[in-house]
Amino acid sequence: MLVIEQVKEINAEIVDALSRLMLQLSPDGKIPGRVNLERIVSRKGSYLFIARNPDIIATLTLLVAESPLGAKAWIEDVIVDKEARGQQVGEKLLIHAIDFAKTLDISSINLTSMPERVAANKLYHKVGFEKRETNVYRLMIR
Repeated sequence: MLVIEQVKEINAEIVDALSRLMLQLSPDGKIPGRVNLERIVSRKGSYLFIARNPDIIATLTLLVAESPLGAKAWIEDVIVDKEARGQQVGEKLLIHAIDFAKTLDISSINLTSMPERVAANKLYHKVGFEKRETNVYRLMIR
């Protein structure tokens, strides 16, 4: 049975699972350590969700920021374990995060996804996200 929960406290199981999942998203990327994950769950407006069955098989982060035009949210780092893909885990996790975000009085939820992540992009459309015609810019600080 799939269980989706908000992470409020970091333990070794979560550190290990998120390290494994992050490598699937970005093999050359930075692996989150315990301190980084503790910062995420303790920071106001930052919510880490996991899906387990019974092991942790998926994660996403929901970030909320206030602006003069109202609160907005971003979904980051949606990852479903390669062994659990095609089982609607990502869809259930996204819907859970969207329902949670609706309780926060936000005006919109944004996310980005690489075009080559075809299945993920189809999923985002399926749960109601619309592709925007905008430019995404990044300034790397480190």
